Amino acid sequence: MSSMTMADLFCALANAHPHRLAVVSGNRRLTYRQLFEQAEHAASVLTSRHVMPEQRVGVALRDNLDTLVSMLGLWLLNAVPTPLDFRSRGEQRSAAVADFDLSFVVEDRSSGAVGFASIAWDEEFRSLPDTGPRPLPERSGAAAPALISLTSGTTGSPVGVVFAHGELIARARSFGDETPNYPHGGKLLMPYPLAFSASRSHVFGMLVTGGTVCFHPPIFGASELIEQVNALDIDLLFAVPATVSAMLAVERQQPGFAMPRLAVLYSGAAGMSPSEKLRAAERLSPGFLHCFATSLAGTCAALAGNDLRERSDSDGRIYPTVLCQAVDAEGRVVAPGEVGELRVRSTSMVSTLVGRERVGSDRVRDGWAYSGDLVRISDDGFLTVVGRTSDMIIRSGTNVYPAEVENVLCRVPGVSEAALVGIPDPEAGEELAAFVVGDGTVTEATLVAFCRTHLAPDKRPRVFRIVDALPRSDNGKILKRELRDLLANGSANSVKE
Repeated sequence: MSSMTMADLFCALANAHPHRLAVVSGNRRLTYRQLFEQAEHAASVLTSRHVMPEQRVGVALRDNLDTLVSMLGLWLLNAVPTPLDFRSRGEQRSAAVADFDLSFVVEDRSSGAVGFASIAWDEEFRSLPDTGPRPLPERSGAAAPALISLTSGTTGSPVGVVFAHGELIARARSFGDETPNYPHGGKLLMPYPLAFSASRSHVFGMLVTGGTVCFHPPIFGASELIEQVNALDIDLLFAVPATVSAMLAVERQQPGFAMPRLAVLYSGAAGMSPSEKLRAAERLSPGFLHCFATSLAGTCAALAGNDLRERSDSDGRIYPTVLCQAVDAEGRVVAPGEVGELRVRSTSMVSTLVGRERVGSDRVRDGWAYSGDLVRISDDGFLTVVGRTSDMIIRSGTNVYPAEVENVLCRVPGVSEAALVGIPDPEAGEELAAFVVGDGTVTEATLVAFCRTHLAPDKRPRVFRIVDALPRSDNGKILKRELRDLLANGSANSVKE
């Protein structure tokens, strides 16, 4: 494996593109050379505040540019950054410190928590003494891990995905190598915190091509985001499906594409209905792309162009550099089109996890990355996610995969989103409960009638709830445990056939 670290990579980029604009955040603009020098200064300040090589350090900063500089500074010290959501509460940070053995947490405002050592990210970090470039610090022995990336934790406590430097570099390079029509050396607009794995991957992916990253404040409206894309001549925008839905809502009445010059509108981190994928490609950007990715192995499949128009019911064509298999409980590959648990091998997959393993969640076994997703893989190489192993519902002995029912519900006129969960039932074992986001015209009678026509009897929900919005994690994933809690509290409408 290559001995190059992320610090080495950014040093090489600074040498190759010293005067090229690397990052923009508000009024702050740094070239590649200035970015590296700022990180060298941050490393010096971190050393003065007792950060040592190989220590794990949490990073919980509001400004993405500060987060990037802090991570690079920690890499220069051979320490291990662990990005945390800056919106996390004190008890959440304390739990992360305990679960992942963090020596410090770098914060720009106190979380009020006790039980861990905090480093205040103050003006000393942002000042830059005129000392000129310094040589890279010498490493003694092997490099420490590059990063601990925390999963979203939608079904429990987060798991820590440990990236070696080579794995993180490979993940960054894969975006430019594999994404259709990737704008090498272009401009990326990033509106999400770097605490999220997808955000970091896109930022590193653009910087490794010599492009420019424009950080947008993480609180934004859909119209504002569209305006920024057009005003800044952005080439690449990463947007989670919830943001794509919001942009479609505000641009519903406008003619033409909302972002006509945007080369790639890259959407991922959660599922999308076929109709929304098509609408995004027709209304938002001619370069709309929907991907399926895992925390452990990176992007596995993508839908764009003709594939999107012809196979919008799938989650994409599997990349030729990624090996995906659907397997049964004994690890045997199932027939094409049959449902199985996804396992992956890729050039950018990780090999180590830390924290508490969860049933049905990410794990590495025998050189395979298991994502906890239930999928179908067609004989022509398209992957379709039908649910999570933890979300599969067994109703009277029949396996029901939520995505299949959710896609049908999204075809009901007036329904924009749907989520299916299982609830205990004394006769069936589990019963089906559907939550739908409607436009005010949708009724339970409409839903029942549509399901009778388009779903087999054992896949029809018996409980419906029409809601204004679905609960989501900070990176856009639907929190089905919260939906189950609502049903457990008795706040749902039952439908008897």
